[in-house]
Amino acid sequence: MGVVAPSRRWRHRSVIALMSDAGSRDPEAIIRTKARDLVSLAKGHRWTGPPYDPFLLVSLLGIRHHANSSLLSAEAQLTPLPDRQLLLEFNPERADVRRNFSICHEIVHTFFTDCFEVVSQRKSNPTTYGPNSEIEQLCQIGAAELLMPTQDFLNDLAQVQFSMRSVRFLSDRYVASREAVLRRMIQLGDRPAAIVFLSRRLSPNERRKARTPPLIADLDDPAAKMRILYAVSSPAFPVFLPRHKSVPDDSCIYAASGIDDVTSQQETWDLEGFGRWRVEAMTLPVPLNAGEDTPAVVAIVLPD
Repeated sequence: MGVVAPSRRWRHRSVIALMSDAGSRDPEAIIRTKARDLVSLAKGHRWTGPPYDPFLLVSLLGIRHHANSSLLSAEAQLTPLPDRQLLLEFNPERADVRRNFSICHEIVHTFFTDCFEVVSQRKSNPTTYGPNSEIEQLCQIGAAELLMPTQDFLNDLAQVQFSMRSVRFLSDRYVASREAVLRRMIQLGDRPAAIVFLSRRLSPNERRKARTPPLIADLDDPAAKMRILYAVSSPAFPVFLPRHKSVPDDSCIYAASGIDDVTSQQETWDLEGFGRWRVEAMTLPVPLNAGEDTPAVVAIVLPD
């Protein structure tokens, strides 16, 4: 069976090979199926959780592994060895939530047939985009399926509120980052919602003006505002949340002051189709010397 032309044009040769082998135009669905099949296999070998130990998956796949604190900018690395063997190295100095997700991310690289040909790395702070990011995007999808198996997560989600206040519980339960948990909630939840990552900064136009000498000596500098870095929405969420858009000055987002301390209120944002909706926010851990493009606050937007 031939591959039907995909609705999105996937460019990476590994993704194209993946689609060709599966006879499908949807690499995201292929990766999810492969991840769920691996979860089913592992549970048949008494893989229990949550939390689920990714090292059992590594052993089940026959992948050698060891800690390597000299990886520096990489969270984890998968290296091909002779005789179609693989070596997975991970940075032991990273927090458990990052280590676990990174290991699952590298496991998903084995779903691609060329994993025995190239070295793959999950970077600490990826900054490049293009064909190679297609692979990373698919590995992120697969890693979430491995670390937070669908049926387990759905069962737990049914027992808690679909709310920012449930994130800490789910994060502790799966030993997963708050961002990974929020993305999984959006993906598997049954209601329209969006998660929004923000930082305090100037708009692009204000940045350009700030680099230009003012014509008036006492011209006031613009104040930095909480602006959207990126957003992840459920398919039923009806509003586009554009990058760089600032939130209202009276938003509870400005009141967020602690990790797992949730602020919330009904709000209306200046966006077409944005009604009076519930916004919940909390701060995120920010590394030292992080730039303004590092998310400092995350909010969940829930239409009533």
